[in-house]
Amino acid sequence: MATFCEFNNLPHSQAEVDFVDVDLETDTPLYVCPYAIEIRTDDWSAQCGDLIRSFFTEVLAQLRAGNNARVAHLLGHLHEPNETRLGQSTGRPRGRGVGENKSLLLGEALRTSRAYHTGLLNDVSETELFIHGVGRDTISDLTTNIIRGKLAEYTLEQCELHGVPVQNVRSIGPSWNPARRNWESQTYRLPTHNGRPVLLVPKTSVRLRMSIDSQEFYNFHMVEFLQSEYLQAGGALVHTFKNGNQKVHKKDVKEIHPLIKDDLADFVREHPEVLDRYKEMAGAKGPLGNRQLDEEFREELFAQVLIDRLVAIPGGATDATVYHHHATGICTFLFYPDLITPIKEYEQHDGRKRVDIVFTNAASDGFFHRRLSAPQTRAVSIFVECKNYTREIANPELDQLSGRFSIRRGYFGILLCRSLENRQRILNGCRDTAVDGRGYMLPLEDCDLIRMLEFVRDGDRHLIDGYLEQLFDRISR
Repeated sequence: MATFCEFNNLPHSQAEVDFVDVDLETDTPLYVCPYAIEIRTDDWSAQCGDLIRSFFTEVLAQLRAGNNARVAHLLGHLHEPNETRLGQSTGRPRGRGVGENKSLLLGEALRTSRAYHTGLLNDVSETELFIHGVGRDTISDLTTNIIRGKLAEYTLEQCELHGVPVQNVRSIGPSWNPARRNWESQTYRLPTHNGRPVLLVPKTSVRLRMSIDSQEFYNFHMVEFLQSEYLQAGGALVHTFKNGNQKVHKKDVKEIHPLIKDDLADFVREHPEVLDRYKEMAGAKGPLGNRQLDEEFREELFAQVLIDRLVAIPGGATDATVYHHHATGICTFLFYPDLITPIKEYEQHDGRKRVDIVFTNAASDGFFHRRLSAPQTRAVSIFVECKNYTREIANPELDQLSGRFSIRRGYFGILLCRSLENRQRILNGCRDTAVDGRGYMLPLEDCDLIRMLEFVRDGDRHLIDGYLEQLFDRISR
């Protein structure tokens, strides 16, 4: 077994990187989930969601127009996306994407489905629910093909962040072009393993199974809804116990209403609120945690490992890169999934200004969400500067960070440094910057990172939010 990080000698585990650290020799049993992508509000997910909707809208339009040749063309370009190393094959990745035969079957299944004919079907994520023969592999592969171009962009950014070599690749399938409403072949800059390209996938975009799953919806939503209806209506399915309690058994409901996808479509058409509740619950589950991605992972133990590694890094220019990589890993470990998609040395103003790391702020609650929604910070992005100095941080470093802020990306950043001899002086400088309306800079020393890692180590991860808020209060009031 060789994971992407291991093969490229990256000093990171799965918990320290934003992408799925796949096994390069075989498929990892995870799936690219369109619903998980479409419900997110960060820029990358929103762009991918637009691609997915654009493609499926075109397929449905051509089905309604009776343009079978066009439908075959659209679905015929959904080839095996082996480059993600995701799915459920054994041995060397082979892919089970929508090949020529499967594309014809998928087109026919869509065309003859009750969900299509009743106008119920309007989203890729619902095809597993309503379309016969469509499972999680097909949807994952279909989604991967549609967003291949965005995955390639993401992969290149992560390779630049971690110093992984890339090369020109034209040997993978085309990307969906929403402007032309067609497939478009491109040259990508991608890493390779044994001559085969690799596409990295964000952890936020994968699930152990599809978020919208027909078995789950049938067993825990449709059948339970029908149980309640039969119980209220009375009749032969109602069992009355000696104590007067009544119950309708699931097995009895299932005998009358077996799992047939056309029947699921009819049920949803009659009771759309049940599907709405199911989707809301599915979305509330959020991205997979590190334990779900690696069942042997223990974050309490790993937090101490990160502390020990941080303490062992000497200050100074010689080890600046080591500190930079480790600090990025710590931020990902502590703040994911609120902060995602780190980019190294993000260029601003045509390259005249650069910042060490920029995270996308995808928080839906907590400290970073407050920085996102607060009018004085509007932190769509979180700028992070890493200073492995042995000398004291001075005003030029503060001015450097505040100079990155903009109305488009927000006015909040983090300055990571080893230690502050005069912490109050630096806090006063940050407060002066905020008072002048030039943004908010939060200085975090090693002791601050260690304290938050200790929270995780001691099973108190929830305390991180309050700790950050207290530090922010010291520069904003």
